[in-house]
Amino acid sequence: MHADWQRICHEFLLATGYKKGDLEQGWAAKYDFSKRPPTYLRHEDALVRIPLGKPEFPVSPDVWEVLNNRRSKRNFTEDPLSLNELNLLLWGTQGITADMGDYQLRTSPSAGALYPIETYLLVNNVEGLDRGLYHLDVQEWCLEALKWEDVAEVAYAHTEDQEMTRRAAVNFVWTAVVDRSKDKYKERAYRYIFWDAGHVAQNLHIAGNSLGLGVTTVGHWYDKEMNDYLGIDGVNHLSILMASVGKVAGKDWLSDRRPAPRD
Repeated sequence: MHADWQRICHEFLLATGYKKGDLEQGWAAKYDFSKRPPTYLRHEDALVRIPLGKPEFPVSPDVWEVLNNRRSKRNFTEDPLSLNELNLLLWGTQGITADMGDYQLRTSPSAGALYPIETYLLVNNVEGLDRGLYHLDVQEWCLEALKWEDVAEVAYAHTEDQEMTRRAAVNFVWTAVVDRSKDKYKERAYRYIFWDAGHVAQNLHIAGNSLGLGVTTVGHWYDKEMNDYLGIDGVNHLSILMASVGKVAGKDWLSDRRPAPRD
Protein backbone atom coordinates (compact mmCIF):
# COMPACT_ATOMS: atom_id res chain seq x y z
CA MET A 1 0.00 0.00 0.00
CA HIS A 2 1.30 3.44 -0.92
CA ALA A 3 2.14 5.33 2.27
CA ASP A 4 0.67 8.56 0.95
CA TRP A 5 -2.46 7.10 -0.65
CA GLN A 6 -4.93 9.40 1.10
CA ARG A 7 -3.25 12.58 -0.16
CA ILE A 8 -2.98 11.12 -3.68
CA CYS A 9 -6.68 10.23 -3.73
CA HIS A 10 -7.61 13.71 -2.52
CA GLU A 11 -5.45 15.29 -5.20
CA PHE A 12 -7.12 13.10 -7.82
CA LEU A 13 -10.54 14.39 -6.79
CA LEU A 14 -9.31 17.97 -6.89
CA ALA A 15 -7.59 17.52 -10.27
CA THR A 16 -10.66 15.94 -11.88
CA GLY A 17 -13.33 18.06 -10.18
CA TYR A 18 -15.14 21.10 -11.60
CA LYS A 19 -16.46 24.28 -10.09
CA LYS A 20 -18.50 26.99 -11.75
CA GLY A 21 -16.37 29.07 -14.08
CA ASP A 22 -13.80 26.35 -14.81
CA LEU A 23 -15.22 25.44 -18.20
CA GLU A 24 -16.10 27.25 -21.39
CA GLN A 25 -19.87 27.21 -21.87
CA GLY A 26 -20.92 24.30 -24.08
CA TRP A 27 -17.36 23.08 -24.66
CA ALA A 28 -18.28 19.38 -24.69
CA ALA A 29 -20.88 19.85 -27.44
CA LYS A 30 -18.18 21.18 -29.76
CA TYR A 31 -16.30 17.86 -29.82
CA ASP A 32 -15.53 16.68 -33.37
CA PHE A 33 -16.49 13.00 -33.48
CA SER A 34 -14.80 12.60 -36.87
CA LYS A 35 -11.40 13.14 -35.24
CA ARG A 36 -11.88 10.90 -32.19
CA PRO A 37 -9.57 7.97 -31.45
CA PRO A 38 -10.72 4.61 -32.88
CA THR A 39 -13.77 3.24 -31.08
CA TYR A 40 -13.04 -0.41 -31.78
CA LEU A 41 -10.07 -2.62 -30.95
CA ARG A 42 -9.05 -5.58 -33.07
CA HIS A 43 -6.16 -7.98 -32.50
CA GLU A 44 -4.82 -8.61 -35.99
CA ASP A 45 -2.52 -11.33 -34.62
CA ALA A 46 -5.37 -13.36 -33.05
CA LEU A 47 -4.95 -17.12 -33.25
CA VAL A 48 -8.49 -17.49 -34.59
CA ARG A 49 -11.72 -15.48 -34.77
CA ILE A 50 -14.95 -17.11 -33.69
CA PRO A 51 -18.13 -15.44 -35.03
CA LEU A 52 -20.82 -15.16 -32.38
CA GLY A 53 -23.82 -14.06 -34.41
CA LYS A 54 -27.00 -12.80 -32.83
CA PRO A 55 -27.75 -14.64 -29.59
CA GLU A 56 -30.89 -16.69 -29.13
CA PHE A 57 -32.91 -14.73 -26.59
CA PRO A 58 -34.76 -16.85 -24.03
CA VAL A 59 -38.00 -16.02 -22.26
CA SER A 60 -36.84 -13.90 -19.32
CA PRO A 61 -38.31 -13.17 -15.90
CA ASP A 62 -39.82 -9.79 -15.13
CA VAL A 63 -37.17 -7.08 -14.72
CA TRP A 64 -38.50 -6.14 -11.28
CA GLU A 65 -38.29 -9.77 -10.18
CA VAL A 66 -34.68 -9.93 -11.40
CA LEU A 67 -33.76 -6.77 -9.50
CA ASN A 68 -35.47 -8.01 -6.36
CA ASN A 69 -33.65 -11.35 -6.49
CA ARG A 70 -30.25 -10.14 -7.72
CA ARG A 71 -27.44 -11.49 -5.56
CA SER A 72 -23.71 -12.05 -5.99
CA LYS A 73 -23.25 -15.82 -6.28
CA ARG A 74 -19.87 -17.50 -6.54
CA ASN A 75 -20.31 -21.13 -5.47
CA PHE A 76 -19.88 -22.34 -9.03
CA THR A 77 -20.57 -25.90 -10.14
CA GLU A 78 -18.51 -27.75 -12.74
CA ASP A 79 -21.27 -27.46 -15.37
CA PRO A 80 -20.15 -25.49 -18.44
CA LEU A 81 -21.76 -22.38 -19.84
CA SER A 82 -23.20 -22.79 -23.31
CA LEU A 83 -21.77 -20.59 -26.03
CA ASN A 84 -25.19 -18.96 -26.38
CA GLU A 85 -25.23 -18.12 -22.67
CA LEU A 86 -21.84 -16.45 -23.03
CA ASN A 87 -23.06 -14.64 -26.13
CA LEU A 88 -26.09 -13.35 -24.20
CA LEU A 89 -23.81 -12.05 -21.44
CA LEU A 90 -21.58 -10.32 -23.95
CA TRP A 91 -24.52 -8.82 -25.85
CA GLY A 92 -26.09 -7.67 -22.60
CA THR A 93 -22.94 -5.77 -21.68
CA GLN A 94 -21.54 -4.57 -25.02
CA GLY A 95 -24.02 -5.37 -27.77
CA ILE A 96 -24.59 -2.75 -30.49
CA THR A 97 -28.25 -1.71 -30.55
CA ALA A 98 -28.39 1.29 -32.92
CA ASP A 99 -26.31 3.01 -35.59
CA MET A 100 -26.20 6.80 -35.32
CA GLY A 101 -23.90 7.23 -38.31
CA ASP A 102 -20.82 8.68 -36.61
CA TYR A 103 -21.17 6.32 -33.67
CA GLN A 104 -23.10 3.28 -32.49
CA LEU A 105 -25.13 2.77 -29.33
CA ARG A 106 -24.81 -0.24 -27.05
CA THR A 107 -26.73 -2.04 -24.33
CA SER A 108 -24.63 -0.28 -21.65
CA PRO A 109 -24.50 3.52 -21.44
CA SER A 110 -21.21 5.35 -21.89
CA ALA A 111 -20.21 8.96 -21.25
CA GLY A 112 -20.43 10.75 -24.59
CA ALA A 113 -21.07 7.43 -26.37
CA LEU A 114 -17.28 6.96 -26.49
CA TYR A 115 -17.20 3.38 -25.13
CA PRO A 116 -13.69 3.10 -23.67
CA ILE A 117 -14.33 -0.32 -22.12
CA GLU A 118 -12.94 -3.46 -23.77
CA THR A 119 -13.83 -7.04 -22.76
CA TYR A 120 -11.28 -9.80 -22.29
CA LEU A 121 -12.31 -13.29 -21.22
CA LEU A 122 -10.43 -15.95 -19.28
CA VAL A 123 -12.44 -18.90 -20.57
CA ASN A 124 -12.27 -21.98 -18.39
CA ASN A 125 -15.46 -23.95 -19.02
CA VAL A 126 -17.59 -22.89 -22.00
CA GLU A 127 -18.99 -25.37 -24.51
CA GLY A 128 -17.39 -25.02 -27.93
CA LEU A 129 -14.44 -22.92 -26.74
CA ASP A 130 -10.97 -24.09 -25.86
CA ARG A 131 -9.60 -22.83 -22.57
CA GLY A 132 -7.70 -19.62 -22.96
CA LEU A 133 -7.66 -15.85 -23.23
CA TYR A 134 -10.09 -14.18 -25.63
CA HIS A 135 -10.99 -10.63 -26.61
CA LEU A 136 -14.41 -9.48 -27.79
CA ASP A 137 -14.30 -7.67 -31.13
CA VAL A 138 -17.47 -5.61 -30.67
CA GLN A 139 -17.63 -4.26 -34.22
CA GLU A 140 -17.40 -7.68 -35.91
CA TRP A 141 -19.11 -9.40 -32.96
CA CYS A 142 -16.65 -12.23 -32.70
CA LEU A 143 -14.23 -13.65 -30.15
CA GLU A 144 -10.51 -13.34 -30.84
CA ALA A 145 -8.47 -16.15 -29.34
CA LEU A 146 -5.21 -14.71 -27.99
CA LYS A 147 -3.83 -17.58 -25.88
CA TRP A 148 -4.81 -21.20 -25.52
CA GLU A 149 -3.96 -22.45 -22.05
CA ASP A 150 -5.47 -23.37 -18.70
CA VAL A 151 -6.46 -19.93 -17.41
CA ALA A 152 -8.08 -21.11 -14.17
CA GLU A 153 -4.76 -20.93 -12.33
CA VAL A 154 -3.91 -17.63 -14.05
CA ALA A 155 -7.12 -16.09 -12.72
CA TYR A 156 -6.54 -17.60 -9.28
CA ALA A 157 -2.97 -16.29 -9.05
CA HIS A 158 -3.75 -12.81 -10.41
CA THR A 159 -6.64 -12.32 -7.94
CA GLU A 160 -4.56 -13.31 -4.89
CA ASP A 161 -5.96 -16.82 -4.61
CA GLN A 162 -9.68 -16.07 -4.76
CA GLU A 163 -11.22 -19.52 -5.16
CA MET A 164 -14.23 -18.31 -7.14
CA THR A 165 -11.99 -17.13 -9.99
CA ARG A 166 -10.43 -20.59 -10.29
CA ARG A 167 -13.84 -22.31 -10.38
CA ALA A 168 -15.60 -19.81 -12.65
CA ALA A 169 -16.66 -20.92 -16.12
CA VAL A 170 -15.38 -17.57 -17.38
CA ASN A 171 -13.73 -14.55 -15.83
CA PHE A 172 -14.44 -11.21 -17.45
CA VAL A 173 -11.59 -8.69 -17.42
CA TRP A 174 -12.72 -5.24 -18.46
CA THR A 175 -10.11 -2.76 -19.61
CA ALA A 176 -10.25 0.93 -20.46
CA VAL A 177 -8.69 2.58 -23.52
CA VAL A 178 -8.25 5.96 -21.82
CA ASP A 179 -7.72 8.10 -24.93
CA ARG A 180 -11.24 7.40 -26.19
CA SER A 181 -12.62 9.35 -23.24
CA LYS A 182 -9.67 11.63 -22.55
CA ASP A 183 -9.67 13.09 -26.06
CA LYS A 184 -13.02 14.72 -25.28
CA TYR A 185 -13.26 14.95 -21.51
CA LYS A 186 -9.59 15.56 -20.58
CA GLU A 187 -8.94 15.03 -16.84
CA ARG A 188 -12.59 14.14 -16.17
CA ALA A 189 -12.17 11.02 -18.31
CA TYR A 190 -10.49 9.22 -15.43
CA ARG A 191 -13.75 9.35 -13.53
CA TYR A 192 -15.84 8.41 -16.56
CA ILE A 193 -13.96 5.21 -17.35
CA PHE A 194 -14.76 3.84 -13.87
CA TRP A 195 -18.42 4.83 -14.19
CA ASP A 196 -18.60 3.19 -17.61
CA ALA A 197 -17.13 -0.02 -16.20
CA GLY A 198 -19.78 0.05 -13.48
CA HIS A 199 -22.57 0.27 -16.06
CA VAL A 200 -21.13 -2.71 -17.94
CA ALA A 201 -20.74 -4.75 -14.75
CA GLN A 202 -24.30 -4.05 -13.63
CA ASN A 203 -25.61 -5.20 -17.00
CA LEU A 204 -23.66 -8.44 -16.53
CA HIS A 205 -25.32 -8.98 -13.15
CA ILE A 206 -28.78 -8.36 -14.58
CA ALA A 207 -28.24 -10.56 -17.65
CA GLY A 208 -26.55 -13.31 -15.64
CA ASN A 209 -29.20 -13.39 -12.93
CA SER A 210 -31.91 -13.47 -15.61
CA LEU A 211 -30.28 -16.64 -16.93
CA GLY A 212 -30.00 -18.19 -13.47
CA LEU A 213 -26.21 -17.90 -13.46
CA GLY A 214 -23.91 -16.93 -10.64
CA VAL A 215 -22.19 -13.58 -11.14
CA THR A 216 -19.91 -11.59 -8.89
CA THR A 217 -17.69 -8.62 -9.64
CA VAL A 218 -14.06 -8.74 -8.54
CA GLY A 219 -12.29 -5.61 -7.38
CA HIS A 220 -9.14 -7.25 -6.04
CA TRP A 221 -6.51 -8.26 -8.59
CA TYR A 222 -2.86 -7.55 -9.29
CA ASP A 223 -3.04 -4.69 -11.77
CA LYS A 224 0.50 -4.92 -13.13
CA GLU A 225 0.45 -8.68 -13.57
CA MET A 226 -2.97 -8.61 -15.21
CA ASN A 227 -1.99 -5.80 -17.57
CA ASP A 228 1.17 -7.70 -18.49
CA TYR A 229 -0.82 -10.88 -19.09
CA LEU A 230 -3.24 -9.06 -21.39
CA GLY A 231 -0.37 -7.32 -23.19
CA ILE A 232 -1.51 -3.77 -22.37
CA ASP A 233 0.60 -0.94 -20.99
CA GLY A 234 -1.36 -0.14 -17.82
CA VAL A 235 -1.34 3.61 -18.59
CA ASN A 236 -3.13 4.29 -21.87
CA HIS A 237 -4.86 0.91 -21.73
CA LEU A 238 -5.43 -0.62 -18.28
CA SER A 239 -7.43 -3.29 -16.52
CA ILE A 240 -10.28 -1.64 -14.64
CA LEU A 241 -12.68 -4.31 -13.28
CA MET A 242 -13.25 -8.08 -13.26
CA ALA A 243 -16.18 -10.44 -12.82
CA SER A 244 -16.57 -14.19 -12.38
CA VAL A 245 -19.47 -16.11 -13.93
CA GLY A 246 -20.57 -19.72 -13.72
CA LYS A 247 -23.41 -22.14 -13.16
CA VAL A 248 -24.75 -22.44 -9.61
CA ALA A 249 -26.88 -25.13 -7.98
CA GLY A 250 -29.79 -22.72 -7.59
CA LYS A 251 -30.98 -23.98 -4.20
CA ASP A 252 -30.94 -20.68 -2.35
CA TRP A 253 -28.76 -17.61 -2.15
CA LEU A 254 -26.84 -18.64 0.96
CA SER A 255 -25.98 -22.01 -0.60
CA ASP A 256 -24.87 -20.35 -3.84
CA ARG A 257 -23.15 -17.42 -2.15
CA ARG A 258 -19.62 -18.70 -1.49
CA PRO A 259 -17.61 -21.78 -2.44
CA ALA A 260 -16.66 -24.17 0.32
CA PRO A 261 -12.88 -24.20 0.96
CA ARG A 262 -10.98 -27.03 -0.69
CA ASP A 263 -9.15 -29.58 1.40
